[in-house]
Amino acid sequence: MVLSFDSPRALARQDELFPKLDEAQMARIAACARKLRVACGQVLVEQGQPSPNFYVVLEGAVDILRVTLFGEELIRTERRGEFIGELEVLAGRQSLVSARVREDGAVLEISREGLRRIVVGDAELSDVLMRAFLLRRTFGIARRLGDAVLVGSRHSAATLQLKEFLTRNGQPYTYVDVESAPDVQQLLERFRVRVEDVPVVLCGRGTVLRNPSKRQLAECLGFGPSLDETRVHDTVIIGAGPSGLAAAVYAASEGLDIVVVEAEAPGGQAACTSKIENYLGFPTGISGQDLAGLGYAQAEKFGADVIIARTAQRLACDRTPYEVLLDGGGRLLARSVLLADGARYRRPAVANLSRFEGTGIYYAATPVEAQLCQREPVVVVGGGNSAGQAAVFLTGVVDHVHMLVRSGGLKDTMSAYLVQRIRENPRASRRRTAYGTSS
Repeated sequence: MVLSFDSPRALARQDELFPKLDEAQMARIAACARKLRVACGQVLVEQGQPSPNFYVVLEGAVDILRVTLFGEELIRTERRGEFIGELEVLAGRQSLVSARVREDGAVLEISREGLRRIVVGDAELSDVLMRAFLLRRTFGIARRLGDAVLVGSRHSAATLQLKEFLTRNGQPYTYVDVESAPDVQQLLERFRVRVEDVPVVLCGRGTVLRNPSKRQLAECLGFGPSLDETRVHDTVIIGAGPSGLAAAVYAASEGLDIVVVEAEAPGGQAACTSKIENYLGFPTGISGQDLAGLGYAQAEKFGADVIIARTAQRLACDRTPYEVLLDGGGRLLARSVLLADGARYRRPAVANLSRFEGTGIYYAATPVEAQLCQREPVVVVGGGNSAGQAAVFLTGVVDHVHMLVRSGGLKDTMSAYLVQRIRENPRASRRRTAYGTSS
């Protein structure tokens, strides 16, 4: 099977997805690389394994393949001047695809450190490579490249948590619903999984995770670099929300050794927002997920390491370097520590609230949650900008949006443009309330 690029967006941006380097650009890359002779059938990159190197084809041809439960799919064949790799090389993550030599030839092999030197030090190559990396990751998510399969139920809070975790971390995956997918029982039997084990994740070479924690899933998928407990970093940043990512970008761009520890996914609360329109530099708006992804890629570009699904448990600051102790063991040493651990949701004082969290009550309004509420009435509690953005987004998906506001009115706590959109939308209505007492 060959994957086609028949969508209008893919066709329009194919030259940016798969650019061809000219001779001058290849010569500059060669200064940071070593030349390798390669033979037909040789595997340069293996799907599901860490991808420590970046490759540019000099001679011959290399096939880019997706390996699935049902065989191989040819994505593309790269030839002279074309390159193999995307953001996973900078991030130290597992590769979403395999690369196998189709015709005898030669390639330039560049290490992760060498690639970072190129994207920081060469402005022209940085633009070409980073644009291609970002578009390839977007393409990979849209085409569900990679081998992660989540088997779950729409009625399971644990399933929703894993879907959000994978989505917010930019990890392509295939979702199989036990209630509606055909032949799901055959898949469960193949991997000796019981329905009561759901949610289940299949990741890499038949590894089966039964109702995994986020940390277990992150380790299986190779999120983030391994810990070096002897290395002294210039700064450890706790939290990869907008402020933590901004600090990582600014500090790493000045040449500091930066590591970021994040419990969930880059972007923090902002990544849970469907569309942000009052952020400087994005006149047409940007989704919180896209904003987080760009910030994460920018931090990786300048050399910051981001550790996902770990939390800082204790800070020992009675001596230097400071010591940050992590959950499950392990430590980080640093000359300075920046705390950017973000916000906590204020939960309404409603009886039995926790019973329905993840199965009717949600703390975000992204396409993941919207899929669970299609053509149904929805209540949005709150009157701030996050609530307004959620309400506007959901009116395009659900039957009707009811807003419960504790303040005197939306204009007291919400941006004017959101208030106007809500007031003019026939599928949205507002009511002031004090949780349990409406007015």
